[in-house]
Amino acid sequence: MQIAIITATNEQVEIIAVNGGWTTIHTLGADTQERKVRNGALSGHTTLSDTVAEMAMAKAATKPAVTVEAVQEGRKNGVVFAGYLPQYEAYKALTADGETKRSIDKGDAVALQLRPLSLTTVYAAVSNATGTSITDLRERFSHLNPGMQRMNLGNMMRRALREAAAATA
Repeated sequence: MQIAIITATNEQVEIIAVNGGWTTIHTLGADTQERKVRNGALSGHTTLSDTVAEMAMAKAATKPAVTVEAVQEGRKNGVVFAGYLPQYEAYKALTADGETKRSIDKGDAVALQLRPLSLTTVYAAVSNATGTSITDLRERFSHLNPGMQRMNLGNMMRRALREAAAATA
């Protein structure tokens, strides 16, 4: 049996047939029907022996499925694609005005550092980390909503820290 991983969702699937640019697949450990995906959507092709295949199917069957309803239940302001959820961490934080907010981030050191900060303070922190003025940052991201501003500023800070670490190594 051949298995592969759907790159977008990190889902393990069994390859049933390949025809041209399409591959017929079946989700491991689930009673789902066959479906077709583009060949480029798959990665990690491996051939498994029967015992290893049974173990993979059992492992996939024990994982709880992440549903859109579960995501919507925990979020007011939109839906995060379920395939991306394993990369992120949901949390509740107290804002400066005393209100509790629900949000989602990567849960890394930068995210933990920026969580409790107001947007103005996030701009200042990123300005210090990148050497870019706050005015330039505000002009660059002013057209975005506050969540997108925080996300982009966090990504800029991650890049600056990664480049600083590479320069010292």
